[in-house]
Amino acid sequence: MHMTTKVIFNTDKKLKAAAMKKARGQGMTLSAVLNLALRAYVDNRMEIDVLGQMIERGHEDIRRGRTIPAEEVYRRLGLKIR
Repeated sequence: MHMTTKVIFNTDKKLKAAAMKKARGQGMTLSAVLNLALRAYVDNRMEIDVLGQMIERGHEDIRRGRTIPAEEVYRRLGLKIR
C-alpha cells in the first residue's frame, strides 16, 4: 500500500482551468495527470527546459521594458565595470 500526501502550489487560474478541461476530455482527473507528470519527471521521461524558460522570461521582460542597464546591475552589486 502506497502512502499519499497532499501537494499544494499556486498556478495561473486560466492554466488550471485549461488543464482540468483537457484532462476531463481524456477521461482523467487533474490529480491523475499531475501524478503521471511527477512520475515521468522522476523517471527522467520528462525534461524541464529551465534555461529556455529563463531566456523566454528575459525576452518578455525586454518586450515589456522591465530591464535595467548593465551599469546599474554592477552598481547595485557593488562591482566595478572594467
